[in-house]
Amino acid sequence: MRRRVAFTLSLIVFLATTAHSASGDVPTRQEVDELMGLPSEGDRIRGQLDTIGFVVHSAEAEEVVATAVELEAESLAQQDQRLGMGPGEAFIGGVCPHDDHLYAARVYVHLTERITAPRVILIGVFHKARLWDLEDRLVFDSFGAWHAPWDPMVVDPLRDELIAALPEGSFVVDNTMHSREHSLEAILPFLQRDHRQRTIIPILVPYMGWERMEVLSDRLATALAEVMERRNWRLGRDLAIVVSSDAVHYGPDFEHAPFGTDAEAYVRAVARDQDLIADHLEGGLRPKALRQLLYTLVDAEDVRRYSLPWCGRFSIPFGLEVLRKVALNTEGRVPEGTLLRYGTSLSEPELPVSPDAREGGLGYTAPSNLHHWVGYAAVGYRLGTSGE
Repeated sequence: MRRRVAFTLSLIVFLATTAHSASGDVPTRQEVDELMGLPSEGDRIRGQLDTIGFVVHSAEAEEVVATAVELEAESLAQQDQRLGMGPGEAFIGGVCPHDDHLYAARVYVHLTERITAPRVILIGVFHKARLWDLEDRLVFDSFGAWHAPWDPMVVDPLRDELIAALPEGSFVVDNTMHSREHSLEAILPFLQRDHRQRTIIPILVPYMGWERMEVLSDRLATALAEVMERRNWRLGRDLAIVVSSDAVHYGPDFEHAPFGTDAEAYVRAVARDQDLIADHLEGGLRPKALRQLLYTLVDAEDVRRYSLPWCGRFSIPFGLEVLRKVALNTEGRVPEGTLLRYGTSLSEPELPVSPDAREGGLGYTAPSNLHHWVGYAAVGYRLGTSGE
């Protein structure tokens, strides 16, 4: 029953966005609020778009995050040992999935359990940028807080300082756009559970090529580094940068099945994901590697066209280039990345949750089989030993 409800919601959302796209109409705030599972409280508190794939309330959030941490306890301990991370050590940033919690929670926690900074800049995918025909500008919100399971997560005043430091034409401030996007709300329960006073700065990244990313990442990183130096903030201790992205979306539904749809095809597609991560996201962050990743994922001649459907095709290279530049500007060191955990909606057993959580609405927003599956990667970054 729960799956049928989820599929019905997905179909309604798809039809609504298709109608707008076909007519050329820009969605209104009212239309977007009507799509949200938990509507916003005006501009005071952003609600929650997806209330099926993601937990909503504190009881189910505690169950989901605690269960994921418990099931991954041995793997998390091995991760700490492998990286030589002791108690209290933290990542300065990372890449985190945003798929359904029942599918991907075990991957989320490999990053989020080691993000301890009291404020987090969240760099998100803007899946529906085409509805607004938006490109080459960052998207900020003006909400006072975002709904999260325990209490609303306050948007840090840093957001307004960054906006004030950016040149006109490099950004928009739009609560309707942020309300239509699920890639950041997915991560909030995992960031809030052990850090109830944590604040956030949400940013969406729509279509843009590498040259524009270079310009905007320079401006954002410079503004952020200046604030950090004035306040004696350090990456990892006072602020972290988390980028939202799922990896490959594989199957005919995504118009992407180059290896076929059998078990061998699955193995080949997973291996390709892992190679992309190793080549572009692990080790010291390098602009050349991030540029190569962008133009592996999109058509260099038309960045609106996927070449390989990772939803973070813009959020990852942009967000990690900001992280790299901030680290160089404030610490004189390059971030170094490590793949913490890779999984897929096929490889991950369904997170075992109570009947109460399922009856409360937690479920799936899409199927998972050899004809339709999604990859997930958690990648963590620490400061390297030297600069460029």
